[in-house]
Amino acid sequence: MDNSAPLSAGHLLVKELEAHGVQRAYLVPGESYLDVLDGLHDSTIAPIVCRQEGGAGYMAVAEGRMTGIPGIAMVTRGPGASNVMVSVHTAYQDATPLVVFVGLIPTAQRGRESFQEFDLGGWFSTTAKKVLTLDDPDKAAEVVADAMHTAVTGRPGPVVVGLPEEVLVQTSGGRVLAPRTHGSAAPYAGDVTELRARILQADSPVLIIGGEDWSPATSRRIAQWSRDRGLGVIGTFRAYDGIDHDSPNFLGMLGFGASAVAKRTFASADLHIFLGCVRTDVATDSFTIGTEAKTVVIGPDPDAHGHFGSLDQHIVTSVNRFAQALFTEDGSRAYSVSSDGSIDEPAVGDEHLSGNDEPVPLPDWIRDARAELEEWRVPVTTSASSSSDDAGDGFVDMDEAFVHVKELLPDNAIITYGAGNFSGWATRFLPTHGFPSALGPRNGSMGFGLPAAVAAGLVHPERPVFCIAGDGDFLMNGQELATAAQYGVNLTVVVNDNSVYGTIRGHQDREYPGRATGTALSSPDFAALATAFGGMGLTVERTADFRDAFEKALAHEGPALVRCLTDPAIRGARV
Repeated sequence: MDNSAPLSAGHLLVKELEAHGVQRAYLVPGESYLDVLDGLHDSTIAPIVCRQEGGAGYMAVAEGRMTGIPGIAMVTRGPGASNVMVSVHTAYQDATPLVVFVGLIPTAQRGRESFQEFDLGGWFSTTAKKVLTLDDPDKAAEVVADAMHTAVTGRPGPVVVGLPEEVLVQTSGGRVLAPRTHGSAAPYAGDVTELRARILQADSPVLIIGGEDWSPATSRRIAQWSRDRGLGVIGTFRAYDGIDHDSPNFLGMLGFGASAVAKRTFASADLHIFLGCVRTDVATDSFTIGTEAKTVVIGPDPDAHGHFGSLDQHIVTSVNRFAQALFTEDGSRAYSVSSDGSIDEPAVGDEHLSGNDEPVPLPDWIRDARAELEEWRVPVTTSASSSSDDAGDGFVDMDEAFVHVKELLPDNAIITYGAGNFSGWATRFLPTHGFPSALGPRNGSMGFGLPAAVAAGLVHPERPVFCIAGDGDFLMNGQELATAAQYGVNLTVVVNDNSVYGTIRGHQDREYPGRATGTALSSPDFAALATAFGGMGLTVERTADFRDAFEKALAHEGPALVRCLTDPAIRGARV
C-alpha cells in the first residue's frame, strides 16, 4: 500500500487507534465496517476474532481494566450492537474505559426501517459516557481521539462510535492526530494536610480501595502508606487487587461473599477513606452498614458518581497521582508534610521519616481482624472430603479442591470469574499479590469470566490465567474457548457443574421454600466440549482426583478445562 496516498476514513480510523497505543481489537466481523477490517490487514493492531459480540465486548472490558487504555470492540449493526450492549453496561457500572465501534447502515437509508437499522443514541445514550457517529470522513481521526479521551478521563467508562457504511470508504482529508493530553489534578496541599489530621483524630480509620487506576508502584506505595498510618484496608466488591493481600493490614473485601470481619470492620470504623471507589449499595449491604462514618473520597470523578452517604472531604485526583504525592520520587518511605501542607521530599539517601509522620505500629484491632481474616481464608474441609473413599456420592468437595488450587496456582496468576455463588471460592480463598490480578464483573454480569481470561492471556502471556465458572455462567460465553484455542491462549478453567443456577436457587429456597422453579439445568459434558474446541478437557467426580487433574490442566499449553461434578445442595464455601 502507498503510505503517501490519501487514506479512506476506515483506514484513518485504524491509524488513529495505533497512535493511541491500541494493540488489539476484539471483533465479530460485519459487512457494515469492511473498510475498517481492511485497514486492520496492514496494521500493528491485532484483530482478535471472537465468536459472539458479548464475548468480544467482555474481552475489551478486561483489556481496558488491565491496561488503562480503552479496550476496543468492533461489531456490526442491529444484532451485533444488541449483543455487545452487555459489555457497555458492565463498563459503565464498573467505570472501565471501553470504546465500541458499531457499523451502521448507509446514511441515505436512515429512518426507513432498513435492514438491521436501529437508533444508536436511543440504545446507548443512557449507558455510555458519549455516543458519536462518524458522518464526515474528514473527521475520522478526530472522532476516534474524542472517543479515546472521553473513555479515560474523569470517571472512566464506555464510548460508542457509529460508523456509517458508505462514510468509511470515502477518502478522508484528515490526518493522524496525537492523543489528547489526559489531565489529572494533583492533590491540593491543604487536602493532604486535612486528610492527615482526620487520620490522626480517628480511632479506627479504614481505607477502602477499588477502581482501576493502579500500577505496581502505586500498589506498593499505598500498602506502605496505609501500614505507616495504621489504616485497616478493605477492598471493594471485585476490585480488591489494589494492594498485596499479604499486607498485614489488609482485612478482606466488601460486597457479596464478604467475610464477617470485613463487614464488621467497615461498619464500626469512624473514618472511611475511599480510594478509587465510592460507597455503594453492594458495599453497604443495601445501605444498612457503614453509612454514618466520617468520609473521604479520593478519585478522579468530581461528581463522586454513585456515592451514597456522608462526604466530608473530596480529593479530586487519580489514584496514581495521590500515591505519588505521598512519597518521594525514589519510592522510599521517606515522606513528610510541611507546615503549609506541601509534600517535603528529603535529599536522596535520606530515608528518615519526619516528626509526626513516624510510622505507627498497627493497632490491636487491625491485628485481631487480620487474624480472623486469615482463619476465614483457610478452606474448611472434612475427613470425608479428604479421604480416598469420598467418591461414593459422586461429587467434588470444592472447599477441599481449593486447598489444591491455592497451593498449585502461582502467586502471579490472574484470576477471572463471572457472576454466581461459585465465584466466592475464588474471592475467599485466592489472595492476589499485585494489580491487575482479579477480573470480575462488578455489575454482576454472567458469562464474563472466560472472555476475560482470554484477554488476560493475550495481554499477559507471561502469567498463568485461572478462571472459575459455574455451569450456567460458563455456557453464556463458552464459545470463546474457540477464540482461546485459535490464538493459543494459555488458560485453565474450573467449571463447578452442579446442574442449577445456584445463586437464584438460594434466593428461592429462602423466599419460596420447596417451590424452586426455573433454575434447574441439564448441562453438557464440559470436558468433551473443551476437547472439541481444541483444548484439554478433564472430568473429576471424586475430590481425591481433583489435584492431579488440576495440575495437568495447569501444565497444558493452551486452554484446559476441569469439570467438577458438585452437589447441587452445596452452592458455596463452608462457613
